[in-house]
Amino acid sequence: MKIHRHLAHLALAGCAFAFAGSVSAQVKAWNFGDTQSPGSCTGSYSTSANSNFGNIINCTQQPNGTVVDLYARAYSSTGNSGTTFQTAGINQQGVGSGFGVWNRSEDRNSGQPHHAMDNSTPGIDMLMLQFTTAEILKSVTIGWSGTDGDFQVLRWIGSSSATASTVNSSINGKTASSMLAAGGNWELVTLVDGAGGINTPDIAYGVNANNLSSSFWLISAYNSAFGGSGFTSGIDAIKVLGVTAGLPSGGGGGGSVSAPGTLALASLGVIGTGLLRRRRNS
Repeated sequence: MKIHRHLAHLALAGCAFAFAGSVSAQVKAWNFGDTQSPGSCTGSYSTSANSNFGNIINCTQQPNGTVVDLYARAYSSTGNSGTTFQTAGINQQGVGSGFGVWNRSEDRNSGQPHHAMDNSTPGIDMLMLQFTTAEILKSVTIGWSGTDGDFQVLRWIGSSSATASTVNSSINGKTASSMLAAGGNWELVTLVDGAGGINTPDIAYGVNANNLSSSFWLISAYNSAFGGSGFTSGIDAIKVLGVTAGLPSGGGGGGSVSAPGTLALASLGVIGTGLLRRRRNS
């Protein structure tokens, strides 16, 4: 089954990035492709024009999490890279390759992949992830991309006790430049030169070489106002299939906390290998 392949990719990617980092951490995985109850993500998705803008999708760790510990929501700029952001809708349709974004200016795309997270006019889309504790975001798995798939990852550097409402206020009605300005609450962590034409297999990208942590993260379709001007040309369009993250075991950068993760690293490796073997034998 395709969902087994998704879980295996996320698990194995998490293991690889954990071993490569300088901070030992237990790695957890979230799969945004598993949306059928009792799947890993539940909520009211944006499925038609002007529906469920500002929706929040609740996700649990995989493969056997039971407690919601990640909340996802979407934003899109009102025009090009210099304009302000407003809430958008998380979409999960079509090829089932992960989260896309439906902004307020789009009509439904009747063909695959329906609504990706993109920087096509009008609006540049981004996905916000809220963890229930500070996490080191380690990898982002892309389940689909268009002709190009560049994206950026930012983290919240404001108050460690900030609420979702406070963080929402730092985005809604703000420009990308003001979010990064001196005294702002966000910083750019990674700019990813993502591949185009992703479908099968999925591709996992390491996004946090310095093991920075935060409770709030943004994944944005390439936006020159966040940095890296001239990095790409044309439209970047992706679907985010999943992420891995971990808690540092002994300190770390940017508000990291010390606490045990839910899944041990070794267990993830065994799970990933088993799922791949099952896939080959099916």
